Amino acid sequence: MQQALKFRALGCLVQGVQAGVRTWWWLVKMMLPITFGVAVLQWLGVIGTISRWLTPAFSYIGLDGEGVLTFLTATLTSIYAAIGVMGTLNLDFRSVTIVAVMTLIAHNLIVESVVQRRSGCRSGWGMAALRLTMAIFTAWILNRILPADFTGRLLLEHREAGELSFGAILRNWALTQARLFPLMLAMIVSLNVLQQILREFSLIDYLTAPMASVMRFFGLSRDCAFLWIVLNTLGLAYGASVMIGEVESGRIARRDARLLNAHAAMTHSTLEDTLLYFTLGLGLFWLLVPRVIMAIAVVWTMRLSERWRSARELRPVREQ
Repeated sequence: MQQALKFRALGCLVQGVQAGVRTWWWLVKMMLPITFGVAVLQWLGVIGTISRWLTPAFSYIGLDGEGVLTFLTATLTSIYAAIGVMGTLNLDFRSVTIVAVMTLIAHNLIVESVVQRRSGCRSGWGMAALRLTMAIFTAWILNRILPADFTGRLLLEHREAGELSFGAILRNWALTQARLFPLMLAMIVSLNVLQQILREFSLIDYLTAPMASVMRFFGLSRDCAFLWIVLNTLGLAYGASVMIGEVESGRIARRDARLLNAHAAMTHSTLEDTLLYFTLGLGLFWLLVPRVIMAIAVVWTMRLSERWRSARELRPVREQ
């Protein structure tokens, strides 16, 4: 009996490592050229130029050119980069709150949209457009409900922005990737091994059963519970390694994966990303509640749209 358990556990380890390494290598090949291209765009000043063009339009959601620059930086890179940009600017507490919510919804769009495309979305471009639209719409609402004198203590260290040479940009990019990719490998392999163990020993239901009612409220299938936990704690880049396997194996239906992707687009990496902004002095209510509301609204709108289309398709058949 004990020997059989060891054999099954070893099988989980081997399968998890193989699946994790395959997904990690795919992510590396995809992320290297994308992140390098973004670094070059930043050095060339393209992102800053675009932010100046967009400033008049973004004034309707309470942001000036500095807020637009921060948002654009996050959409192409990460929340860490956006916070770094904030440290060189003079954004007030109200603007930082709006930008924080926007960047929590729409960040690292190029990489994460490719990941979401492989994990069940019909279109990576469509998911990127959804996230941008919802980020701007949420900011528009916040700009109308937050008081004009909305303030607080912002724990953000300010530093002067300096011009970096191309060599410095290249070194920063290379060091970032060198630190990131080993961490990604460890996380992705660990997740895949854990998933294999949970399924092999029928433990996954103990994790997902208590989440069934929450999933229904969100408009998601009960089968999405484990993936929802992974995506909300570890984010899309790491969580996709598990989600891709679930979709490609058929254990989760593509329709359910699309709905989960739409929900996670608003709320993924709730633990890490939210805490980053919370440590800067922003309130958890504004960082969490607007995104959860938008996620629920998006999923239920998609479900109602599907039912409406199905009803239209069945109508001619009934009339015949």
